[in-house]
Amino acid sequence: MVDSVVAFVLQVAKCLAPLTERQFCCGSNRNYTSTFENLMEEVQRLRDVRLVVRHRIEEAERNDAQIVRIVEEWLATVDEFIAEAEMFVKDENEANKGCFKGMSPNLKTRRRLSKEAKRKLNILLQLREAAASFDRICYRTIPEDTWLISRTGYEAFGSRASTLDGIVTALKSPDVNMLGIYGMAGIGKTTLAKEVARVAMNDRLFDQVVFAELSPFPDIRMIQERTADGLGVIFHEESLSGRADRLHHRLMQEKTILIILDNIWDRLDLAAVGIPLGDYHRGCKVLLTTRSLDVLSGMGSQPNFFVEALNEEEAWSLFAKIAGDDIHVSEFNIVARDVAKTCAGLPLLIVMVASALRNKRLFEWMDALQQARNFEGTFPTVFSAIELSYNHLQEEELKKIFLLIAYTYIASVDELLMYGMGLGLFEGINNMEEAKCRVHMWVDKLKASCLLLDHVCKDENHFSMHDVVRDVAIAIASRDLNVLRLTDELVNRWEWLDDSEIKLSSSIILHGVKTNKLPEVLDCPLLELFSISADKYSKLMIPDNLFTRMIKVRVLVLTNCMHLFSLPSSLGLLKNLRILCLCYCNLEDISVIGDLKTVEILSLKGSNIEQLPVEIGELTQLRLLDLRTYSELKVIPPNVLSKLSHLEELYIGDSFNKWEVEGLNNASLDELKHLPNLTSLELQIKDVNTLPRGLFFEKLERYKICVGDEWHWRDWLEVDVLPESCREFRLQLNTKICFKDGLIVQLQGIEVLCLSGLQDFKNFFDELLKVGSSQLKHLSVQNCYAPNLRESEV
Repeated sequence: MVDSVVAFVLQVAKCLAPLTERQFCCGSNRNYTSTFENLMEEVQRLRDVRLVVRHRIEEAERNDAQIVRIVEEWLATVDEFIAEAEMFVKDENEANKGCFKGMSPNLKTRRRLSKEAKRKLNILLQLREAAASFDRICYRTIPEDTWLISRTGYEAFGSRASTLDGIVTALKSPDVNMLGIYGMAGIGKTTLAKEVARVAMNDRLFDQVVFAELSPFPDIRMIQERTADGLGVIFHEESLSGRADRLHHRLMQEKTILIILDNIWDRLDLAAVGIPLGDYHRGCKVLLTTRSLDVLSGMGSQPNFFVEALNEEEAWSLFAKIAGDDIHVSEFNIVARDVAKTCAGLPLLIVMVASALRNKRLFEWMDALQQARNFEGTFPTVFSAIELSYNHLQEEELKKIFLLIAYTYIASVDELLMYGMGLGLFEGINNMEEAKCRVHMWVDKLKASCLLLDHVCKDENHFSMHDVVRDVAIAIASRDLNVLRLTDELVNRWEWLDDSEIKLSSSIILHGVKTNKLPEVLDCPLLELFSISADKYSKLMIPDNLFTRMIKVRVLVLTNCMHLFSLPSSLGLLKNLRILCLCYCNLEDISVIGDLKTVEILSLKGSNIEQLPVEIGELTQLRLLDLRTYSELKVIPPNVLSKLSHLEELYIGDSFNKWEVEGLNNASLDELKHLPNLTSLELQIKDVNTLPRGLFFEKLERYKICVGDEWHWRDWLEVDVLPESCREFRLQLNTKICFKDGLIVQLQGIEVLCLSGLQDFKNFFDELLKVGSSQLKHLSVQNCYAPNLRESEV
């Protein structure tokens, strides 16, 4: 009854009020209501924007990216503001009731609330505008090296403690900008340098520490790349000076930084690399490790620290830790201590020998000791210790592989596969895929025996070998297999060599050749492997009759022969040749290759050549063809590739992209259909219209195929390393792609997919879902038109 009376009184009051007042109240109510409705709508829009930003942050965090600080602050502000706005709306609902249970609102309260609502609306708009202005929400971080986290491999021996303390003290001195660690191979220089890096990081002596492990034959470009990796620098410049400028600029941004260059073999111009020192950057310091004090002195390094061998007590402690508990039994202990002594306090040798004899029986320990005592050489204890690990390899085939890796400086599975096939080391193997599995098995066994190491890039397709191990292996190969390895100094003095030594050689490797002339003829009737690697500044010419008396050669490798315009005619006499590598050479007339009917692998990788000769079509036994040349390959004659019916692996990359439909002046993609054994393919196709129906078949084990203008797209994927053996497909188009050729069906095993500029992405995506994409590991989409594609579908 009371409510009815109140309602009636209010209605009468409104009717009795003056017209203008009623109009004012009505207009005020409408403006007030509209303001709050706008506020609630903007709050919802801000919630939507916040959700999108959160999704992007979650995606970035899954890829180990670091979120930009201003984005994190914006998100915190938005969370707080939305909560505050929701509370404000709630308070307004309470205040809006006013007197008579909300039927007569308090105008003064409404004016205050309306003013506050407008203020919040302005803040809402500013927050949304801030989100729209974000250039990016995250940035890639430099992953911390695993060896910096763990001290595995380092033993805090007393003989190392004083050296470590001395290095750390020197690094703290403002007068020191370059210092060095030197000692013989295998003594522990790298391990000590890594411990210095850990101490420097943990004690915050430097803002940044970069560790670059170099190869035995590094060049400026390699050193720049290794240093840049530790800083997250990506080079876009091709010239060494341009890269040096970029690296220099990046290093100048660090207030304090320590750069460790491990395994320096020769004097290095740090300025040419891009490393600032001295007055240029007082906060930048360089630590070098090397075998030679002369190298350090020549570079002005001071102070330099000599690393000595472990004393007998330390050596035994390390040996016993690895060899196992059996050596503490009385009958083992004496023999084990004698074996440990043969390691001469070298940590690397101790680890290898102790690992090889772990859990072995007593007579094996005694035999190992006898072998070590009988071995003679320049460093008999070093050589005998490593030969001991070599002798414990159970398979003769594995021993040959170990020596081959050492004296040829092979560092990858692909190289080992090539040399192994050429020398006939794959018994019972029918194809390249089986051979590649065998190579991986060999590498794993050698790593387990501590005779091979993981590569610095941690890629399963690459590996490395310690310097001491390599030196001993080369000595064994020279003694047992008549392997002759010569550097430039000895190449210049052929007359000093014994003719019988050359005649009996099974392998000859000429490395770093600077001379311009070789003997007219080499009489090597037993030679199976011949390799020449010229210095990049050499003008080496290959005599026309050089190969006349080496008819048993199965592997021929010519690298950096920059003036090899016409191949020697005597090359055609090598009727047993299986592997021919003409890498990083200047080539013109190579038609003599057509006489080499037995060749199974031909590589022109990195060479300059414009036209492939038609004679290559005569190599019907060819299993692998690598045409990833340095310069653009302008002509692949038609009907040449189709003749190579035994071809299993074809690598062209972006060296050639002038595929024709009819194949009148150049090869057509249709020719690839005539290669029934093909399992690996790498090529670029600029014009999608040259794609024939049924080109890409399911039996391809690995491929890297690019349709479009761009070849290097891996930056899109935001992943550091992709496996070399993956199935990668890149499609860059500006028009709709036709699916009638069944392209998607034939690529259903794809692992890496990059798409750009597709006008019909929705259709492409639907087709991919139909055939199934369970093996897809990386997907990158850029500039694609996809109407009506919901996020939930992806």
